[in-house]
Amino acid sequence: MSPSLQREETPEFYRRRYEQLMAQARAVNAKRPPPTLKPNPREIAPKDIVSEDRIPGGWYCTVRVPCGRTLRIVNDHATPGVSALIWNADEPSERYNPADTVKLQWTARIGRGKILLSDMGRVLVSVTDDTSGDHDSIAGGSTSESNTRNYRAATFRNTRDNFVLAASKHGLSPRDVGPCVTFFAPVSTDAEGRFFWRENAISPGQYIDLRAEMNLIVALSNCPHPLAPGAWRAEEVRAILWRSPPPEAGDFCRNASEEAKRAFENTEAVGR
Repeated sequence: MSPSLQREETPEFYRRRYEQLMAQARAVNAKRPPPTLKPNPREIAPKDIVSEDRIPGGWYCTVRVPCGRTLRIVNDHATPGVSALIWNADEPSERYNPADTVKLQWTARIGRGKILLSDMGRVLVSVTDDTSGDHDSIAGGSTSESNTRNYRAATFRNTRDNFVLAASKHGLSPRDVGPCVTFFAPVSTDAEGRFFWRENAISPGQYIDLRAEMNLIVALSNCPHPLAPGAWRAEEVRAILWRSPPPEAGDFCRNASEEAKRAFENTEAVGR
């Protein structure tokens, strides 16, 4: 490697390059006409509900979500965090990748109109509705260590162990359990870049809608986020699988940016 190339390949060099690309992408996307996103119904018609799971506090469930169906996660009691892992049901070696999800959309703020990407650069889900807007794609889910630190309860159930159990029910192993996204987790950073939890940001009854863009296996863990402060009440959350309307021609999630359009094209190139 030449000395000049060595001088360029530094963390500061890559930071500058990333910021330049981000500025260019945001400038291009800002010129695009804003697409519309019709909100989903707040109350789902009973005829459209395929199944409903109630997940007790500390427990988990797995849901198979066919392509085109929507999974609504409802936080009736404002519990501090519902973690999710997502696999391609037809090829489970493909799974959710938070790094690409953040990088492609130039933001860590997941919410209505955003997409969740796989480690193959394909779209797993579109976020077609969201009444919270506070979801963490960086800090991860709880572990036995975080439970011991926060609650002094080493035997308290945690997200990492829940996901290992959930994976095993689908023929998967701990190596298939990667980083997760945690919904209803208002995590921010302070001036020093340290994570902190914004208290009183979660309200009872908030929900998020995830439309499957391929056949999926979704594991949900109802355990408190590692940064959630104070005592935790073991309240249930709901996971509702429902028949959502098909995306419209100007679908917001697909057309939000050039990067999103390419991710959908990658998805469709190999079939769904």
